[in-house]
Amino acid sequence: MVQKTFSTGKIIGLVVLGVVIIGVFFVMGTYNSLISLNENAKTAQAGIEAQYQRRFDLIPNLVNTAKGIGDLEQTVFENLANARARYSGAAAGSNERVSAMNQFNSDLSRLLVVVENYPQLKSSENFLKLQDQLEGTENRISTSRIAYNDAVNTLNKKIQYFPSNIIAKMFNFSERIRFEATPQAQVAPKVEFNFDNSAPASVTK
Repeated sequence: MVQKTFSTGKIIGLVVLGVVIIGVFFVMGTYNSLISLNENAKTAQAGIEAQYQRRFDLIPNLVNTAKGIGDLEQTVFENLANARARYSGAAAGSNERVSAMNQFNSDLSRLLVVVENYPQLKSSENFLKLQDQLEGTENRISTSRIAYNDAVNTLNKKIQYFPSNIIAKMFNFSERIRFEATPQAQVAPKVEFNFDNSAPASVTK
């Protein structure tokens, strides 16, 4: 019977090999997890962007109707146009596009607040129809925003936590920004009109 013996060097070699194997599997698992979480965030963002396209299709008509009825602040329209151009120029699924959407929210809320000073809009059937369509879109955006922020929070935590943060840095994974509702847009904006000619229009939140 042949007795097998292992030298100290062989034992150390096996331990090192085991550690290397474990390390490789850890890196692979963490990398794949980060890929999956990032793709989930991209999918959720695509959902928001689809709803934003619906909103963008409504805004020109909304703005033109408002312009035709009241001499509203020109900067409001300019800011909306600039935010939309910034959004269109950013890559789909990028942090820059989310940032542009956040700015657009603020500018749109500003437009609807300014409208409060123009009660003559209450006589515009077109404006009221556009407002109803915009409110429905805002509700869909709100639902998509929640799904997106949940996906982003999960991804960002994975990127920040140790030791997965090491793998994230190795493969250039970066945190994604959250979709922030502006203080004026915590709920979908709604313009209410009193049909008493002596009463001004009001914006409710």
